[in-house]
Amino acid sequence: MLRHAAELLRPRLPSFVESALSELRSASSYYGNPLLAPADLRESVHTAMECFVGGMVEPRRTSESGEYAWLIGGRRAEEGVPLQALLHGYRVGGTEIWDTLVALVVQDCPDQGHLMAFAANDVWGRADRDTALAVEAYRRASAGLPEDDGRKQLPLLKVLLRGYTEETRVSAIAVALGLPLRARYAVALLRGPGAERPATEPTREVRDGMELHWCPQEDGVAVVARLDEGSVEALASVIPTGPGVRGGISTVVSGLMELGRARELAELALNSCAADGELVRLADRLPGAFVLARPDLAQDFALHVLGPVLEAEAGEREDLLATLTAWLDCHGSTEEAGKRLFCHRNTVLNRLRRLERLTGRLLSRPRDVVDLSFALESHRLTRAQDA
Repeated sequence: MLRHAAELLRPRLPSFVESALSELRSASSYYGNPLLAPADLRESVHTAMECFVGGMVEPRRTSESGEYAWLIGGRRAEEGVPLQALLHGYRVGGTEIWDTLVALVVQDCPDQGHLMAFAANDVWGRADRDTALAVEAYRRASAGLPEDDGRKQLPLLKVLLRGYTEETRVSAIAVALGLPLRARYAVALLRGPGAERPATEPTREVRDGMELHWCPQEDGVAVVARLDEGSVEALASVIPTGPGVRGGISTVVSGLMELGRARELAELALNSCAADGELVRLADRLPGAFVLARPDLAQDFALHVLGPVLEAEAGEREDLLATLTAWLDCHGSTEEAGKRLFCHRNTVLNRLRRLERLTGRLLSRPRDVVDLSFALESHRLTRAQDA
């Protein structure tokens, strides 16, 4: 219903803006005085209203009115417009829009006018967002606050990484961060001694065309990366790891509202690391991600496929698992697997035949190889989780 109301208002914007200007001038002695009112008042009101209404019609434009509010807030501070006048303007504008939207719906479809009650929260949420952004931009400009290195933005990033997804408020965060609401992002997680970002280094930087935001976490550090045209491979190449540090990188997500999901994916990638110093891209460990997402099912699957092997004596069990691992890593080459295990290829063949007899699966059958490979990964990861 809100979108329909906005579609009714959009073609009437020129006359609506004139009405809103008249109300603003009569309600405010500041805007009513031609000598005090900003020279671009009519233009700025029209742009603000067009962005606001356009955002209700087209979801992709949700952030536009907030971005314009940020611009206007800074501009009015530079012009010496009192903050109270700025706030008054946004209050009057919000009221005029709401009253007009309701009136248009009642006029167009009287039997559905009551449904606008459900749209009130959305409209006033957008109005509150724009007002808050205008005030913050005004405050910054008035105080002459310099651009910082990103540390003041860390609380906002932490909110997004926790999975906050209310679109209107996330769009306000996007404006405050100076980041697009919808773009290609990825998250990297680093954990372990030495993973912390030194206090002397900026938390925001650009590397190879990618904007990186380093965000301390309770158990390490998260890196929010705006990729633009970059890739997770390129991101991996610019994130340093060191002794004792493990890292995971999510797949690409399409906007700030998905950063919480991206953090969870990066966590899955990190948990699949086999050793310190490893930085894992989730795209390269998707089977492992399935395992870590449901370790209970993974353990059941490992027991179902590898049960007789896992029940063998410790020495034989480790030999069979190590041989299967080497054979898979060497693309099915018994000779290369023997070199890796420091044994003859015939020893590899004998162990693989023993494994086939115990599991009832043949390495010559592709489906059986898939089962054995996934079961092996399930066993490795669940055992690492239990350690």
